[in-house]
Amino acid sequence: MYSDEILLDKNQVLANLSQLPDKVSSEDLIERILFMKLIESRLRETAEVSNEQVMQELKEIKQKKLAEVQKKA
Repeated sequence: MYSDEILLDKNQVLANLSQLPDKVSSEDLIERILFMKLIESRLRETAEVSNEQVMQELKEIKQKKLAEVQKKA
């Protein structure tokens, strides 16, 4: 296993998969597992980012959007 590999909790996977219909395609199963992996990845990313950094990024995005709106006006 790779040190940066995302590992999913077996109980969470089973609980999530139990929400699917009794008959499901392999593609749907894979899609669900990849979605859970994506969520876990995003949760890890947010845990590594400080609140101040997030607020600064949001402020920059807001300023950029305002500048775009003012350009169009």
